[in-house]
Amino acid sequence: MTDQMTRTVTRVRGLGPLILGFVGVQLFVNIANGGVVNSLIPNRLALLDPDNKVALLGIAAAGAAAVGVLAQPLFGMLSDRTRGALGRRLPWVLIGIVGFAVSIAALAFAESFIMICVLVAVMTLFFSMILAPLSAVVPDRTPVDKRGLFSALGGLGVFVGGIMGVLVASQFLADLNIAFLVLAVIALAALAFAFPLRESIPRELAAAKPPLRETLAGFFVNPRKHPDFFWAFTARLVLVLGFQSVLAFQLYILADYVGLGLAEANVVYPIAVAIGTFALILALVPAGVISDRIGRRKVIVVIGAVLVAISTIPPLIAPTVTSALISIGIAGLGIGVYLAVDQALMTQVLPSKADAGKDLGVLNVAQAGGQVLAPVAAAIVIGLTGYTGLYVFAGILSLASAFAIMPIKSVK
Repeated sequence: MTDQMTRTVTRVRGLGPLILGFVGVQLFVNIANGGVVNSLIPNRLALLDPDNKVALLGIAAAGAAAVGVLAQPLFGMLSDRTRGALGRRLPWVLIGIVGFAVSIAALAFAESFIMICVLVAVMTLFFSMILAPLSAVVPDRTPVDKRGLFSALGGLGVFVGGIMGVLVASQFLADLNIAFLVLAVIALAALAFAFPLRESIPRELAAAKPPLRETLAGFFVNPRKHPDFFWAFTARLVLVLGFQSVLAFQLYILADYVGLGLAEANVVYPIAVAIGTFALILALVPAGVISDRIGRRKVIVVIGAVLVAISTIPPLIAPTVTSALISIGIAGLGIGVYLAVDQALMTQVLPSKADAGKDLGVLNVAQAGGQVLAPVAAAIVIGLTGYTGLYVFAGILSLASAFAIMPIKSVK
């Protein structure tokens, strides 16, 4: 083994506990979040008001995501300014996990639409408290040539967790109250993985906090001074908007567009999710490792966005169960390739390392912003053109994301 190879293996091994903590927290909180958002809430709203379920889901999801838009950069900034024995990121992650689990448990007792909306928004607040500091761990503590691996493994936690959440939730649909409590316990399990995220604060940051006025002013990132940051933000925003507009209504697509009805759609939905999971896993880690090896991010992210666009074609050709399963399989491959490298790319276009939590929080606004706009835009598109128009809308936006990556110059 050459000296270079020995150093590489040692560096990866040294990152082992951090990788375990980073992926473990991502996995368990996303199992809980995915099960609640993608299965339990749509089912509860469909039972509450079958005729208006699309509009109600759009309102609830948009309200929650609006909270995320504000909370992501806020908690990123607060973690940047935190000084203490547990480091900058861990205290917020711990508080976030507990609050997130409690808010999910409270949803078991919410029976009115208003109460559901309020608790989903609170859940999103605590989810953002976890996600924003957690995202900053990558630029804080990982070398650039290992960020593709971290991005891939983090994406594995996010999407595999989300898909596993749907599978777990599907086992408890006969009693939604029990389902919420089960997912709350799963969220708490993330605490067991959180402590490797504890850090020693760098000397240059320990002495003084950045001035609050300067930090707040930094929430606006000038696109002329930092064009790569702007294009990365735009690419993520439009891809999430397109992907989430279909994903958020997937259960209703199976029930109404494919024509299965709600009961049968709940049987097919976990199968579709399992196919998407397998495809995502198949693509995720290899894409991240390849990106690190060849030292290129953009081309892989573009390929991922194009695959997501292609995934919208089969349901347009024929609204059948087969086409829906093919579609989610291709989308799984695409989003796996995209996520494997997207977060690594984001860490390389940050304006300031000292404000990494805040800046990544701003970039995460693109994700939360896409989630804000997706249910509203999707509900409008469905109302005007039906589910066919929704797939066209999602395909166009996914292609737009690929084009938005191309002007980035500081990353290959």
